[in-house]
Amino acid sequence: MVEQCNKDARTDLVTAGQVDEGLKLCARYGVHPALLFMEQVGVPRPVALRVLCSPHHFRQRDRRRTPRTQA
Repeated sequence: MVEQCNKDARTDLVTAGQVDEGLKLCARYGVHPALLFMEQVGVPRPVALRVLCSPHHFRQRDRRRTPRTQA
């Protein structure tokens, strides 16, 4: 499995938007409705599960347009 880094800019804006909507649903209605929504709109199940089950992996701010800095 490829290690994810929270500093990477999001490249798939459609999926990123769907994940954001799923997280909003999760906060309001819970994990199950959010997972069903994400699956219905085409978010890959492993991505949806990782995001919904690992809140410490949530992006703290929108970095879709900001490329990561080279250290």
